[in-house]
Amino acid sequence: MAWGNGVASNVTVRELATVGVGGEAVRVRISNLFGNAPMVIGAATVGLSAGGSSVVPGTLAPLTFGGAPTTTVAAGQFVYSDPVTMTVQDLQTLAVSVYVSDSDLVTLHPCCALQGNVSFFTPNGGGNLASSVTGAGLSMASPYPRWVDAVDVLQTVGQGSIVVVGDSITDGYNTTLRWTDVLQRRIDTLPPSEQRGVVNEGITANALTSLPDDDSAKGGGPSGISRLARDALDQPGVSEVVLFLGTNDLWFGQSAQVLIQGYQQAIALAHQAGVRIIGVTLLPRMSGGPASEFEYWSPADQAALQQVNSWILTSGAFDGVINMAATIGDVYDGACSPTTMFLPYDSGDNLHPNAAGQTAMGNAVDPTVLGLPPIPQVPPLVNVTPTPGCNATG
Repeated sequence: MAWGNGVASNVTVRELATVGVGGEAVRVRISNLFGNAPMVIGAATVGLSAGGSSVVPGTLAPLTFGGAPTTTVAAGQFVYSDPVTMTVQDLQTLAVSVYVSDSDLVTLHPCCALQGNVSFFTPNGGGNLASSVTGAGLSMASPYPRWVDAVDVLQTVGQGSIVVVGDSITDGYNTTLRWTDVLQRRIDTLPPSEQRGVVNEGITANALTSLPDDDSAKGGGPSGISRLARDALDQPGVSEVVLFLGTNDLWFGQSAQVLIQGYQQAIALAHQAGVRIIGVTLLPRMSGGPASEFEYWSPADQAALQQVNSWILTSGAFDGVINMAATIGDVYDGACSPTTMFLPYDSGDNLHPNAAGQTAMGNAVDPTVLGLPPIPQVPPLVNVTPTPGCNATG
């Protein structure tokens, strides 16, 4: 969750959440992190999504909280439901419904229109429709998830989760597909005893370090450092954190030195929690594209990015490195320009990869870096030939 927007009163929301791996039971985390009042949950349910706002008949089950059908979540806090026994499959979509009887500022996650609507809700005063199978009355739709910010899946033989803390590139801005989803599809080819869930904790416009003009002023949410524990280290069963932040720090005016200090702080926090942390190189970016008046990228910015990427690759500070910059650079089919984005991977703004680029990124993850056995790649959306002799270091 990234910020609060809009006051809800006597409403029901139905959120769609796709689980990475299957299991025998689920529990739901409901967040009032950015609320301005106690959030009174009058009822909540979970079932298998039938598409849109409807639920597969016969799958709807009530959620309880400490055995009670209702609960109150203080502003700035979240609550877990009790586990619900239900069989879910890899990449199955659940419908989680929450009825809020009082008024509260809505905690939400802004992103991403191209991936479709995942939130269905009533207007204010719409009442309790948490048990509706058809979803009739949940007449409003949005790509912004509300309140429901996590679904835990119980696996008796699972290996835990990989949590990715990132920005809009991980969040899926300007694309129909996220690289974390591609990685999950690869992992799901493994037997259940070797699978791990990939938890996407990307927030559009997010930065690693705290900046005076970041956060609510630009919609980027709390800094990566400040949310690292809540969004990553405290996740149940986390085995690795993948840290893919920093390009917005540089664009907002942060220095390479301060950003590197932020990485060192994040590494220390992860190690104190006994969690491995993997660094990711920052993608090539440049001025131009439809957003050119907003996305000016100066030579000084570029020099800082190269300094940061060099540190990520050579310092040995992270427990492992994924070099995404080398994957997305223009280093294919005879070209050799590692500091610019490969055009067939560009969504059009010279910053965010499209579905083909996101697929290439998901395929580029070396499973051994994450402690995984070999996993097949998914079919690429663009066929490319690496340019011989091109040093694609990013």
